[in-house]
Amino acid sequence: MTFQTMKEAVPYIYSSLLKAKPFQAEENDAVTRAPHLTKELLSCLDLIPSGDKVILVTGSKGKGSTSRMMAAILRKMGLKVGLFTSPHLIDYNERIRVNGKAISDEAFLTYLNEHAQTIDKITASITNPQHYLGPTGILLSVALAHFQSEATDINVIEIGRGGAYDDTNVLENKWAVLSKVMEEHLGFLGHSLEDIVRHKVGIVKECTDYSVVGKQSEEALEMMKEMIGKSAAFYGEDYMPANVVASLSGSIFTLQTKFGRYDDLSVPLLGSFQVENAALAIQACETVMGEALPRDILKEALRELRWPGRLEVVAGNPTVVLDGSINRVSAAYLIEVLPLVDSRKVATIISVPSNKDYEGVMEVCSEFSDILVVTRPDNSHKLFPEDALAVARKYHSNAVEVGLLSEAVALVRTLEPTLIFVVGTQSMIGSAKEIWKDSLMDIG
Repeated sequence: MTFQTMKEAVPYIYSSLLKAKPFQAEENDAVTRAPHLTKELLSCLDLIPSGDKVILVTGSKGKGSTSRMMAAILRKMGLKVGLFTSPHLIDYNERIRVNGKAISDEAFLTYLNEHAQTIDKITASITNPQHYLGPTGILLSVALAHFQSEATDINVIEIGRGGAYDDTNVLENKWAVLSKVMEEHLGFLGHSLEDIVRHKVGIVKECTDYSVVGKQSEEALEMMKEMIGKSAAFYGEDYMPANVVASLSGSIFTLQTKFGRYDDLSVPLLGSFQVENAALAIQACETVMGEALPRDILKEALRELRWPGRLEVVAGNPTVVLDGSINRVSAAYLIEVLPLVDSRKVATIISVPSNKDYEGVMEVCSEFSDILVVTRPDNSHKLFPEDALAVARKYHSNAVEVGLLSEAVALVRTLEPTLIFVVGTQSMIGSAKEIWKDSLMDIG
């Protein structure tokens, strides 16, 4: 079959996973994942880049923002940068970018059609019914073909889930970057913080010369220091932001790194966590370049940053803020927005999948919301909790449930709030971006 449209292509990317699902008795990446199949695919297609072209980025929170920031900074330094991230918000192509521009449908379909025969041959050879050629691996083959065709100088690759068993981890990587690690994907990655950390640290391999570690809890930090076992730059010890001043337009801060000091840096993204992500990205880019970054170039790169769906203001009067919070810790950052805007009457629309911390998000948001609405994205393949309204009313007695996001937005607008939060899974944020008419094919 030759794929003519993205609508035809995307289900094919997930077909091997869906075939294996009924045979997977447990959600354990160490048992069900088979990254060697991705390595076979990339080897057959001659797409494996040298390690000095690869930066792997993992973490539980902030890995996407950090990846985007790194790509933006390295591009300003004169490098041609490939960026591989997930998930997408509106268009599947958003996952693969060169210098900020998403791959076109035409290029995506060309590469996938070229790879299909090899993909089919490998999937037909699978003998363990629990195993599958991962969607991330298939997508990575398209990304690397695009990066190879575009002659990128360096590629920033965001890990899909975990680290050790992720399909992206078959690549040799000279650099490893680890953002904040918390308990997440329990079952897939284990049952304790130590299990999660061990998975994440799995991207630090024999081929890895440099590691940069973002802000961590004390417990996670001690584990990482013990596990990494080689030189690394640690947040709070080797680099540290200070003098942070926040406003609705973002944050201004000072940063001391291993290579120098940067005063009056400005990042146009809301939330103190974005300062932490920026600090991690800057230290990582210094490590890649092997020296301090030119201050004017760094400031320009940060000023131009755009990373959708992370405390993103998309409208005013009333102020509308989109945020991809799917756990209690992330939702707590929403509170930082309140002093920056008119928050006399806050409406929060929430849609968090069943396998995420939907109760934690609802509990946090109920503390500052006058109006609380639970809903579902207009388009999503994920499962959402049947007890969403019951849980929401545990914390907010007047919570209501509306079928779809578009309907929830229409309802909330009639109540005339001064601030609207749209909070939840990335497909929810994607639906919101469509409502507020925002294309993401080129984010600079």
